Amino acid sequence: MLFLSLVLLEIKKMRKLTYSFGVSLTLLAGCSSVPHTGDMKTNHSNSVTVEFVGNTTYSVAPQQGVVSLYAVETSMADVPATLIQQKQVQVSQIPFTVNFTVAADHKKSIQPQVRDDANITYYVTWQSNTQHLTGKDAIVIDYDRKFPRVTLGSGKQQIYLRQ
Repeated sequence: MLFLSLVLLEIKKMRKLTYSFGVSLTLLAGCSSVPHTGDMKTNHSNSVTVEFVGNTTYSVAPQQGVVSLYAVETSMADVPATLIQQKQVQVSQIPFTVNFTVAADHKKSIQPQVRDDANITYYVTWQSNTQHLTGKDAIVIDYDRKFPRVTLGSGKQQIYLRQ
């Protein structure tokens, strides 16, 4: 009986030691410092060049308009996109090009708020400041042909216009 009591006492001591070792290891692992990839991206900006194209090259009535870049988390549904940037442009010929440079920390401005590692969908819109344009002078994105989605850092991307 005395032998059994000593064995049980030793088992309890071993459990305490094992538990203490596990807690210590967990605390040490949690205190280690590993650089996050998001921290490395703060020193540069993302850019995108958007080329608005038709089936051919053609002239349009001179007009001024606004090209807007929007962002929304890819997995979100039924939420409005966040305006990231707008550019005023003067257009008299198709195709025309607009360049956007977006700050690396732009995800902080997206509503509803997103995590740094969230997948973001970007798209552009065109709004002419000139009213009552018809025919080939009216610049309209062809949503039926392709949605005007763009990817930051992927060079020149084409957005199709109706003719």
